[in-house]
Amino acid sequence: MKSTGFTHETKNARVVYFNDAGDILSISSVQEDDNPLLKSAWFSIEAILPFLTGDFKFSDYKVVGTDDIFVYEIIKSKVDIKQRSKDSQLHKLTDTKYCDITVTWDGSELCFSPSKEVVKNADVDEHQNVTVAGKTHHPFFITYENRPDFIIQTVSIPFAKLLSSETRVKFEYNKYSISLYTQKFLETYSFRRT
Repeated sequence: MKSTGFTHETKNARVVYFNDAGDILSISSVQEDDNPLLKSAWFSIEAILPFLTGDFKFSDYKVVGTDDIFVYEIIKSKVDIKQRSKDSQLHKLTDTKYCDITVTWDGSELCFSPSKEVVKNADVDEHQNVTVAGKTHHPFFITYENRPDFIIQTVSIPFAKLLSSETRVKFEYNKYSISLYTQKFLETYSFRRT
């Protein structure tokens, strides 16, 4: 639901008031200018009708900015993705050509990148609270080479960030003497040294 860009009251739109965190506070047909702490954006009646009828709760949605600074969007504040594939054992990440998540490492920084298909299919925003199989973070275990029993460090990335954009994590070590393991929440992973 994107805002209309209206800057004045109209019979076909309503103003949505929200705070800095994006929490929806109220919906009105008249814009009030007396409270500088509140932000507001105009939305078409069709877009916000479920809030007016009680089908949607304010607490289940957030207002976030878009690339256009004058346009806002209402998105779900929490997304629960059912897990497609889960192995109870640790899975070693190897160099795979086509995968859901690619992890590259240059010796000082790990870069976690979702594929374009994952970003499109997940359709989540990093501001949302995303859960997959009841978890909000995806763990990755950095171990000695081929030794999953010797964990050097655990990296935990929020699913909202992992499924929507590239994430970089500082980790300096000899890049040829480690392995990367994870519990599989997605189908395929790849680990490459650059």
